[in-house]
Amino acid sequence: MDFAVMAGDGVMELHDTKGSPRIFTDDARVKMKVAAEMYPFRFKVAYPLAKKRGGGWQIEDIAA
Repeated sequence: MDFAVMAGDGVMELHDTKGSPRIFTDDARVKMKVAAEMYPFRFKVAYPLAKKRGGGWQIEDIAA
């Protein structure tokens, strides 16, 4: 995880950033889902959006 964030509703979120969705492999996705089942945090992955798509970040929630 790259960042721990306290959300406005008081729930801890663990954020991981990747350079692209292709980098977030199936193996990594499974490990993050297992962690989401084990711990009472929200897990999220962020990918940068291309400038031609408006820039910014695409955020994906990882559900347990």
